[in-house]
Amino acid sequence: MTPTPLSGRPVAVDPETQHHVEQFLYYEANLLDGFDLEEWLTLLDEDILLQVPVRAARHPGSERPEFSDESNYLREDYDMIRERVGRLSKEYAWSENPRSRVRHVIGNVQILDTTDHSLEVANNQHVFRSYGDTADHDMISAQRHTTLCDDADGYTITGRTVYLDHSILNTKNLTLPLL
Repeated sequence: MTPTPLSGRPVAVDPETQHHVEQFLYYEANLLDGFDLEEWLTLLDEDILLQVPVRAARHPGSERPEFSDESNYLREDYDMIRERVGRLSKEYAWSENPRSRVRHVIGNVQILDTTDHSLEVANNQHVFRSYGDTADHDMISAQRHTTLCDDADGYTITGRTVYLDHSILNTKNLTLPLL
């Protein structure tokens, strides 16, 4: 079952942990903004599952879940993500030729749960994307739930679900740097 966006209280963590998590997310955002996808790939655990479930428009009081358990815009494991990164680095990656200009704004970083070596983190984000030489642009708003594994080398991303605020996604494509 797909988890749902933040509804409970975050757990209290020490300021140093909060700072380290925020700095990690900002670093990751800078890699995505700069299309440094090979370096970004090093932040991912080989057991990662990255998913973007489809949001359903529903009536108040409906028993239907807000996000689909079966339908996803993306549902990728490490091998699929690595293949996407490889394709985006080629000159014939038509979906990114010319390359999009991307800017992440990360906020409301909250630690939802902690265990010995992992953290469940939620954050809100807005992603601006401009492409080509036109005035066209995309603004994608979402809440991300990320599982971070903390080891001696720092954090790695072992799981991520991106909950888009849109029920209809009005963008030409959903490429990795937008997540």
